[in-house]
Amino acid sequence: MILSILLFLLGFCILIKGSDVLIEGGISIAKRLHISSWVIGITIIGIGTSIPEFSVTFLASLKGEFDIGLGTVIGSNTFNILAILGLIAIIYPVHVKERWVRQDLTVNILAVFSAAMVAIFPIFGGNFFEITRGEGLILLVLFLVWISHEVLKNGVDRVDEKKEPSLKIFSPYVSFFMIFGGLVGVILGADWVVGGAKTIASYLGISESVIGLTIVGIGTSVPELAVSLRAARRRNYGISLGNIIGSNIFDFWGIFGVAAVFGVIKVPRELIFDFGVTLIAALILMAMMFIGIRNVLQRWQGAVMIVAYAFYLFFTL
Repeated sequence: MILSILLFLLGFCILIKGSDVLIEGGISIAKRLHISSWVIGITIIGIGTSIPEFSVTFLASLKGEFDIGLGTVIGSNTFNILAILGLIAIIYPVHVKERWVRQDLTVNILAVFSAAMVAIFPIFGGNFFEITRGEGLILLVLFLVWISHEVLKNGVDRVDEKKEPSLKIFSPYVSFFMIFGGLVGVILGADWVVGGAKTIASYLGISESVIGLTIVGIGTSVPELAVSLRAARRRNYGISLGNIIGSNIFDFWGIFGVAAVFGVIKVPRELIFDFGVTLIAALILMAMMFIGIRNVLQRWQGAVMIVAYAFYLFFTL
């Protein structure tokens, strides 16, 4: 048991550090191509900070540990919206552009809703409470269409280079080496995290889905918290908010899509409630844009989101 806990903790450290290195390499290449901070935040960083969730979910699905994998994605997304954005808003009120609300927050809601629908109903073959390969392909197509739209419409913005001199730019060779090395780290770390989570759940006598929703879900959200908080401190709301939204969209369309393509995903029925909570969290974030100061996530709203997450966490545990 002690060895499992040590590997679990060490796996988390390797997972988080590996994702950090991978993200820095991706950002470096993006800045060399003069890609805007919003697109960097919502695609490269958003996807990069979701690499821990992706690694855990993918490896868990291959091993048939669907409770841990799905619980990690759902728990991470709820934590991202209510806890991370809530905390950031309390410290630095987040100013949101109209097009982000109209386009990407709406897509965020659609991603959660569509993933929940294919998880519950046999949309494209299969049975209730499973995601088939065909449904996984549908989710992947939705993700690719969305990310292509973001890059083509909002891709280049040279002004952002002056706003974000803090983003490091490495040589192409170093950047690609960082991406490769980071990828190896997250795969190794994810394998230890999944194994450790299963052992801990068995020892404590609680379901693996609860471990995924709480310990693993929150732990894999550490990169999102670090990146978004650092960007908000520099008043770069494109990266701060874009990172969270991009991560959430990738989680439900990209991660579920890829995992389902490699094998049918069995969806534990007890996680349907948590799907609903994540959807409500996305709706709350959208509603906050129209309450009080329009398109500004204010301090009191952040406090409300933190309290909402605390109630959810208490109920789950």
